[in-house]
Amino acid sequence: MANRRQFKKEISLILDLVIEECVFTCECNEKNCAQVEELINDAITEFDAAYVARKEDTNVSYKAFYTAIKETYYQKMLNILEKLTALRKA
Repeated sequence: MANRRQFKKEISLILDLVIEECVFTCECNEKNCAQVEELINDAITEFDAAYVARKEDTNVSYKAFYTAIKETYYQKMLNILEKLTALRKA
């Protein structure tokens, strides 16, 4: 990660992609729209948590702190995409 500005751009891009997939899934399979809306809300909640995270532990470097947040965020977004895949197959 080069800096916080780049970090915020990256997580914003991932949120955009996840929401795009959610909208596509909802349009193709209207019976699961309520579940897709819950996934969108989960994605936005995770984005908000990552976007406003602040380093409070003085023993951890900024690089390590933001790397950990980014990895956790990526994993949670992948989980949401896996749930979308399951909804498409249902």
